[in-house]
Amino acid sequence: MSQIKSVGFSFAGLVVIVGILFAVKWDQFSIMMDSNESFLPPPETVSVFKAEQQSWPNVYVAIGTVEADEGIMISAQVPGKVKRITFQSGAEVKAGDVLIEQEAINETAQLNAAQARLKLAKTSYQRIVELNKNKIASQSEVDSALQQVESSQGDVDDLNATLQKKLIRAPFDGRVGLRQVDLGTDLQVGTEIVSLQATNRVRVNFPVPQDWLNRLTTGLPVEVAAADIKVNGLVTAIGAEINVTTRNVQVQSSLDNADKKLVPGMAVTTTVTLTEPHAVLAVPATAVVYAPYGDTVFVVDDGKTSGSLVARQQFVQLGKSRGDFVEVLKGLKPGERVVSAGAFKLFNNQAVVISANPTPEFKTEPTPSDS
Repeated sequence: MSQIKSVGFSFAGLVVIVGILFAVKWDQFSIMMDSNESFLPPPETVSVFKAEQQSWPNVYVAIGTVEADEGIMISAQVPGKVKRITFQSGAEVKAGDVLIEQEAINETAQLNAAQARLKLAKTSYQRIVELNKNKIASQSEVDSALQQVESSQGDVDDLNATLQKKLIRAPFDGRVGLRQVDLGTDLQVGTEIVSLQATNRVRVNFPVPQDWLNRLTTGLPVEVAAADIKVNGLVTAIGAEINVTTRNVQVQSSLDNADKKLVPGMAVTTTVTLTEPHAVLAVPATAVVYAPYGDTVFVVDDGKTSGSLVARQQFVQLGKSRGDFVEVLKGLKPGERVVSAGAFKLFNNQAVVISANPTPEFKTEPTPSDS
């Protein structure tokens, strides 16, 4: 019996100890909960920008490819070894300049023989004509002699044409590329020799989606840019069909390239001005918090107490980008202050203070430099 009482007293003591510990911890938790409810995080320091109306040009921008106004790959028209090369790779040439001379020993010998046959045929023809006048030779003999003259003349003309083709000339003014043959190279018909590009004027071809096609017409101004190069031209042609894979149509612009800065094959940014500038509501791109569920900005509103500020997260619908800015189609009003630096560390209704430090200048046409 005494053993049972001992166990009971021990159990009762344990219950009392547990109760005391529970009361102490409950009191601690209550204090922590009360302090959490009254705790306010310190305000975050941010930079702000007032959403403003800006005048943006109504443009279409695409990546285009530069092509020479005239450009070909010069190739051999007749077989023969290279006897002489008269140009330097990358040099400017004039129309008619001889670029390659092929060996023509056999053709020259054949031409001499053909000219001798032609001379004999003409002499024979004249003799038979005289005989025909005296009724000694028939008209059929005259016709046969004439045929021999014409046949011999054809052989001479053919060999002359072959010899001319062995003098490979530039068909127009331009700049040659890197030559692909050497002295002694045995050229076959179609063997590529060198590229020739006329680059005083160039064409730029660029794709345009079918949805934009009805806004484009020939004559619209075009600006072509690459690195520090900027050249102005006009839309000169619009393709007649839409690519069934990309649903794009090829549009072409023509530009003057007297300084030869635009090189065929170069990728360039092509900007077509469609209409007069139009007004857009713009904010810095740094103000936008991009997320899969939607893009947002933090609008700075007045707080409940005098002088306090809070950040309100606002969903926005974005449009085009230009320089450091992005167009806001829906969700903002002109003059509303948005957080332009520090938005990534905010949450909705968080207290903020505006930084006194100057912020970088936002530009629609920034000019980055390496310095």
